[in-house]
Amino acid sequence: MSRETAMIDDGNVAHSAFTTYSYETDCFAEARLAFYFQIVQEVAGMHAAQRGCSIPAMHKEGKTWVITRSHMEVFRYTQWPEPITVETWAQQPIRLHLPRAVKGYDGQGNPLFVAKTHWAILDLDTARPCRPLDMSLRIGLPPLEDEAHHLDMNLPKRSVLETGELTHVSAYKPSIAYLDTDRNHHVNNISYLNWALESLPPEFRNRYKVVIADLSFQRQTFLGDDLTVHTFSLDPNALEAKNPQLEHQIIRTEADGGTTVVWEGSTKWNPREDLR
Repeated sequence: MSRETAMIDDGNVAHSAFTTYSYETDCFAEARLAFYFQIVQEVAGMHAAQRGCSIPAMHKEGKTWVITRSHMEVFRYTQWPEPITVETWAQQPIRLHLPRAVKGYDGQGNPLFVAKTHWAILDLDTARPCRPLDMSLRIGLPPLEDEAHHLDMNLPKRSVLETGELTHVSAYKPSIAYLDTDRNHHVNNISYLNWALESLPPEFRNRYKVVIADLSFQRQTFLGDDLTVHTFSLDPNALEAKNPQLEHQIIRTEADGGTTVVWEGSTKWNPREDLR
């Protein structure tokens, strides 16, 4: 990423520049999905920080940010060492969430991805969400007449895993490392995504890349937690389909033997060459 922080224009839209570094690419020298989600997380943090609402600043107020839902559509994956320009803005609160949109573009101005995210402000003492209206005023929203920066940020309720008709595709037990934790001292949302992808066979990931990811964060997890990643599909032959659709769930085994769902996600995949 460039050394400059986000530049915020008069319409409360923040602009940043990134580079597709080699360590953010896969074995085909193409950007990893996690890199795009890291960009989303980074520009959100930089925008908030320039408005005095960074996580360290929020901690001094007894509050913090957490991301609860992310939906990303990918149009193309960059290759090393392509530049990426990004714009992000907050939108009107939806119940207890402050939505944020993030768009990425290549050096020619072509779209790379668009992400719709929901963020909650938590009280550190009670772990209960705070109403986001005050935070939306502090960060600032684009003017209503700026239609290009007003997206439909209502995300549909996830319900696929409740159908009972799913085929179990794979299971994976991650080991939570120190580097998986963030400034809130819980597992970072990027690690959940990486674990879900790691549950899939390498041959599958060599052929396909994610075109849509819809991720839902339900519970905090910490070092020492016992987690299992499960991947399912409505199609019993999903790993051989032309455009696979997968459902992911991360479950924590509790001390009493019970289980808790901590994260869920849906991914849609296209052949790798379609996203180049």
